[in-house]
Amino acid sequence: MEKLLLILSLTVYSTFQNHVGQAFFPLDSNHITDVRRALPVGHRVDGFLSVDKPLRYYFTVSRSQRTVTVRVTPCESPILWTLSVLPTHDYSEQLVSWKHHQQRGPQQIFSFKGNGEESFSSTVTSGAFYFLDFISLESDTNLEVFVWDHADAPPPWPQLPTDPRVDVLSVEENKVELSWRPSLGPAEAELEYCVFVNRRHNFKTLCATELNSKKEPESHHNIQNTKSKKLLNTNTEKSSNKVYSYPKAYKSLKVPGVVDENDNLWSFKTLPGSQRVCVGTSANATIYGLKPRSLYYIDVFAVNPRDGTSMAYTGTFAETKPKHKSQILKVPNDEMVNIFLKSKGVKIMTIEPSTHGFKWLFVHSCLHKVHIQIMVNGQIEVSQSLQGAHNFKLVGNSKHNFIISLKSSKGGPGLVKLFATSTHTHLPFSNLPPDINMSVSKRSCSSATVSWTGSGQGAKYCVYVRHLEQNLDLRLIQKHQNSCLSTSSRSRAEKVVCRQEGSQPLTEEHITDLKPGKAYLIDLYFIGLHNNTIKFPSHVLKTQDWCT
Repeated sequence: MEKLLLILSLTVYSTFQNHVGQAFFPLDSNHITDVRRALPVGHRVDGFLSVDKPLRYYFTVSRSQRTVTVRVTPCESPILWTLSVLPTHDYSEQLVSWKHHQQRGPQQIFSFKGNGEESFSSTVTSGAFYFLDFISLESDTNLEVFVWDHADAPPPWPQLPTDPRVDVLSVEENKVELSWRPSLGPAEAELEYCVFVNRRHNFKTLCATELNSKKEPESHHNIQNTKSKKLLNTNTEKSSNKVYSYPKAYKSLKVPGVVDENDNLWSFKTLPGSQRVCVGTSANATIYGLKPRSLYYIDVFAVNPRDGTSMAYTGTFAETKPKHKSQILKVPNDEMVNIFLKSKGVKIMTIEPSTHGFKWLFVHSCLHKVHIQIMVNGQIEVSQSLQGAHNFKLVGNSKHNFIISLKSSKGGPGLVKLFATSTHTHLPFSNLPPDINMSVSKRSCSSATVSWTGSGQGAKYCVYVRHLEQNLDLRLIQKHQNSCLSTSSRSRAEKVVCRQEGSQPLTEEHITDLKPGKAYLIDLYFIGLHNNTIKFPSHVLKTQDWCT
């Protein structure tokens, strides 16, 4: 009944405005193609906004609620957005006034213009319809919208500390050490932090950095670790002309039921020299791979991964020191190091000698095959191409030298994660299966079974399922696989299950509530120590068309 009343109300307004030739407040009704787009309350919604096509959402608030807060996050490009209210109890009066050409439209209660995040709170008019209208002021852009109506609970987005500055602790020729004060947030949510470094300007929103970093393959990775992250030897000044476009399947997508006609890939922008890294719950980070004697702009974002919301700290900048003689990188013990590889060239590293007679080395190639060679005291112990995650046990005493060389395959630039330790239980995944893959069986019109080789007790696994639209290019999903992606960017609605691994060698999960004849994207994640993640290759499943 409520939706029928809204449709009839909007039809009356549109007919009236076309008749008198006036603007449909606050946007021209002739340019709004979908005024019945429902906006769910309590969920983040991602939308795409064309520069020549205004966008309108509407929502209603429960009569038991007294206040509502609307939070809009533009993704870099400035927008104009307004919030209007249409009380439904005025409907009969409006029908009468319409006959006399005196009908009023929704009443505007807030307006904002810019590219920064903005929130607005208002008391609730019982039984009213609220309209959110958006206009892009410069170019096609994306935006995030969150409506919150729980007055008795804090909002799900992070709350910045009293002093939201980012402190630059030290600067060297290729790295910057940062620190910031922890943010506050909902008690049940564990906030995480992401750092974005670039050479152009500061950014006001996290999604703006996502748009800018996706042009370059080195910046696609959202790697989490509670310790400082190390981005090594990144050189994106001479970027390729090829655009590495990842499908929206790897974004936090819209809440189910909200259909976006512009459900295309996010727009990409070139931003040479940019780096983004997420550091888990740590309030500090060390960013490596910077160019000597260069000015970098630095932004830190507090993120609530449970609800997909974020908040920007006050941006800062730092200039790196002049270049000194180069040294071979030394991989420390019990600390994850991220190595960015160019399409050509070799990276050479050393690890600390062993005092126990052996060393353990965790190697994770995120995008494609790389060739690794490990020499112990001048003898080649490992020489092979690998993809995905592997553990190596290296024998050698404290007098031996451990030399590691990495070379990218023909697939182009890549990212490799290294973790060296003398203790087997300190490995991110102490019992990795030889084959990181899953299979789907027992497919029906409404369910399927997913099975894989487990990683042993102590690890955690999560299964996510997303319905695929018909126009989604499945070739992109198969081609662009990043096995280092974490679950922090996935929608809660897509999560099927998260559990601790058991002792059985084979693990199975039965997926239900699927629809007949539909295509689904199934993703499996291993989560080990320090939230290190291994994402299995995505599997596309189509259910049977009918049931017997």
